[in-house]
Amino acid sequence: MSVTVSKRKKYVRPMTATWWQKLDFYKAYMLREATSIFAVWFCIVLLYGILCLASNPIQGHGIFSFIEFLRNPIVVILNIITLVATLYHTVTYFLMTPKVMNIIVKNERLPHHVIRNALWAVTALISVVALVLAYI
Repeated sequence: MSVTVSKRKKYVRPMTATWWQKLDFYKAYMLREATSIFAVWFCIVLLYGILCLASNPIQGHGIFSFIEFLRNPIVVILNIITLVATLYHTVTYFLMTPKVMNIIVKNERLPHHVIRNALWAVTALISVVALVLAYI
């Protein structure tokens, strides 16, 4: 069995490090992808809270060290930035989802606003249920 090797040089499209700065669409894409950094921060905060609760030998006193951590001004600022980044990610996701979901009902494609409004309704419902459960 012989393998044919081309003597032509393979074309490699040049890609600069600033490719994403050329179009506003790419900038928005990179900003949306950067929100994952703040999701990691939120996961670290939650993990630290769980570790504080589990590591204190006196039952229920681990929450005080976690609350003290949350009161740090740097942590408060990072949490506000995380909230804004998460809201941006959610809005862009809900705007994009109807464009990639092809739901067909009675041989007609479901309008974008129906899917988008359904996503917001489910989000609002889950948020209300979480708030009710938190304050019971």
